[in-house]
Amino acid sequence: MPWKDYITDVIGLSVSAGLSYTLYTFVRAGKEVADHLKITPEVTIDTDLISLVSENGGSMLACVQGMVQATDGSIKSLARPEVTGVLWRHTIREHLVAQVMGIWMNDKRTIDSTLNTVPFMLMQNGIGVQIADPGKLDGVDLSVVSDKFDAASNSLTDHLWGWMKGVRITGTQQTEEMLVEGTRMLGIGKLVLRSKSIYLEYTKNIPYIMTTRDKKTVIEDIEAPIPFLRFFSLLAAVGAAVCTYRIAKRWYKKWRKDIKRRAEERVLEEARARREAQNNDLPESLMCVICCDLRDVLLMPCKHVCVCSDCALKLSPRVCPVCRTEIETIQPVFYS
Repeated sequence: MPWKDYITDVIGLSVSAGLSYTLYTFVRAGKEVADHLKITPEVTIDTDLISLVSENGGSMLACVQGMVQATDGSIKSLARPEVTGVLWRHTIREHLVAQVMGIWMNDKRTIDSTLNTVPFMLMQNGIGVQIADPGKLDGVDLSVVSDKFDAASNSLTDHLWGWMKGVRITGTQQTEEMLVEGTRMLGIGKLVLRSKSIYLEYTKNIPYIMTTRDKKTVIEDIEAPIPFLRFFSLLAAVGAAVCTYRIAKRWYKKWRKDIKRRAEERVLEEARARREAQNNDLPESLMCVICCDLRDVLLMPCKHVCVCSDCALKLSPRVCPVCRTEIETIQPVFYS
């Protein structure tokens, strides 16, 4: 059986197995993060925090809650200077309508996104926990300080040109987001003691985030996609199993066919040896319809005795020369 007969199933097996493994990896990673986060303690920022971290070897996974406060200077909002924060993001998006398969659909694309941070801490009871390297935070809940949309003033030429290109600009949106000072946040990460100061740092075991949500909600958000990922992982695994079964089934059929073929070849060799021992002066009724040699094999299931063993082996397609029935087996014929 040529390799091309297996190519579809091999591709299906590769894709299904790869997809199943990838989804399973996501499930396992999400479950591990959620499990680590469940056992991560929520500690209070107070005078006993340094002693607690010190007792745990100078570092520990923890969730801490406090008010956001800049360590040095804070960042002022461009649109509202009275609002100050410690993390600032300014995003410019272009809104447009694009033609997709003859249908005009709304879309938008980011033109520019600027992020700026300053050192800050979480304050509680007059004590602060320094946020180490804010740029490495996996997620931060930011407040929208300003959101301005400027409609495009397109001329008739712009509209015609946009219609020809399939893309028309409708306007520009400028969004300003900030982590505002005084916001009560939950910080998740690794508490590290350095020179009698506590830092919240990145760790690979739990997410490094600043959020206005509580710990329970964060865990629920992490666990929410796991059942769906597990279902699709199992679905892909079933696909891989089906492709494996199809490949094994074809290989088995080929193996059985090869065994049957070798058995027929042995039968034909025996028939050929007997034919060579026979007298060459044969009546026409015993002559092979192809080469006029001795008819020494029986074709099944049609039961015609019409060819010699050599010609039976060479028949292509593998059908009876008399009735055109597909040949399943070949049996020797013995003359007394």
